[in-house]
Amino acid sequence: MAYDATVTKIFNIPPYTFFTVIGVVFASLLFILLLLRYGYSIPRYTKIFFLSGIGLLIGAKFFGVISGIYTALADKEPITLKTFLNTGIVFYGGLIGFLLSFLLICKIWNKKIEYRVVDLAVVCIPLFHFFGRLGCFFGGCCYGKETQSPFSVLYTTKVKEQIITVLRIPIQLVESAVNIVIFVILIKLLNKEKFKGHLIKMYLFIYAAIRFVLEFFRGDLVRGVWNGVSFSQVICIMIIIICLISLFIKKEKLYGTI
Repeated sequence: MAYDATVTKIFNIPPYTFFTVIGVVFASLLFILLLLRYGYSIPRYTKIFFLSGIGLLIGAKFFGVISGIYTALADKEPITLKTFLNTGIVFYGGLIGFLLSFLLICKIWNKKIEYRVVDLAVVCIPLFHFFGRLGCFFGGCCYGKETQSPFSVLYTTKVKEQIITVLRIPIQLVESAVNIVIFVILIKLLNKEKFKGHLIKMYLFIYAAIRFVLEFFRGDLVRGVWNGVSFSQVICIMIIIICLISLFIKKEKLYGTI
């Protein structure tokens, strides 16, 4: 299979933009359907859902800047204004920005956080991410390492402003498929009593563990790799630790009531 990401447009729209919009549409529709299914206020929570998009954009760019600093430190380059300006966006930043915004707005509007509604929002994230990673593949970013594997793709994209064509691991498609699997798992857990209000931790832990492994197969060094560890892997480790601590604290509280 061969694919040229430097020339592709869908309805004259850049692939990443196209798939991101599709992802937002499907995730939003799913959230509305889940609100309807579980009897929550659609007007109230859809407003919170969309307002949280502001946090997503801010978080994605903020983490992009941090990633730029991480890259500069890894390459032993001076940190200048260019370091801050020539940065993209980071999925993890968008994810954390969205979740924090959703929790904060729920707290402000409702005086409390309804974690069952947070469950419904979390279920929508891997569905959105599924389309986002398709956009990465067709748009030419977040590409995989070079390989001679029979599962490789003869991939053409820009690498440091140069058009390069080599056999690569289609890691974007792999992660896209992984997100569908996570989505199905979360849907299955949605009606499990013991997981109610805890899907945010389940999702973060599962995705962080898988993403940590997938990062080893990425070939886009622009995301920041320092001594073999990418910026995203640092975040993965932090999230896994936080989730494990949360689980430990929960067990301590449980045993304390016996």
